[in-house]
Amino acid sequence: MSKKKLVELRDEATAEVKKAAPKKAAAPAVKKDHTLFVSSEEETVSFPIAVMGNTITPMWDSQREHLIWRVPTALAARFAMHEFVVKGRIVREG
Repeated sequence: MSKKKLVELRDEATAEVKKAAPKKAAAPAVKKDHTLFVSSEEETVSFPIAVMGNTITPMWDSQREHLIWRVPTALAARFAMHEFVVKGRIVREG
């Protein structure tokens, strides 16, 4: 994936968390091989999360405020059970 696409992906993910607007109408279903999770508040330190023996390392958004975890779809349900997701520190994008 090109660096420009990653930057656009990060910006889109954090924009949704920042505006916290009501959900839009569902777009046509597109198969994805990953799910994005974004920190709901600004973070000062990057921290990886281990899921079923896999360590998922986050990336920063372009303003270096929020962390974004790109989680394989097969692990997304288990990632969603992590304490930070359950308590709202991390939210699922979209």
